[in-house]
Amino acid sequence: MSKGTIISHDDAARRIEDALRLRVGRGKRHSFAGLSDATGIPVRTLESYVQGATPGLSTLLTLCSVLGPSFTSDVLAPCGQVAREGSTEDPQHMQVVGVMSQLTGMIAEAMADGHVDHRERAQMQPVASALIEVVQPLATGART
Repeated sequence: MSKGTIISHDDAARRIEDALRLRVGRGKRHSFAGLSDATGIPVRTLESYVQGATPGLSTLLTLCSVLGPSFTSDVLAPCGQVAREGSTEDPQHMQVVGVMSQLTGMIAEAMADGHVDHRERAQMQPVASALIEVVQPLATGART
């Protein structure tokens, strides 16, 4: 068996931090509030992970399940691993909750002034499309 690459705690923490920073926050695919709703992880705790705190294993796995294979692959890249969906036919319930929460948050924020303007609508469009994509397996009766 070949000797594996040693990955320091700091390198692993940095990978998680960078992968979260790419995906979570204002103007990103996921809001902290939406991710918190989908994972049960408090917003402040999620924000601390973007600032360099390191999640425990169960928390990291929860984040991977909600944020999906691209996030997981970014985290696993130093050890030469990538992630993929278990089955493109199976519903991804946590992703559905995550995207629904994100879109709900965006709509609530946009409606704070009583209407949705063209910029807000444009920002919501990719999230709404993502919701359609993750809900499709549920609508077609795929295995759960």
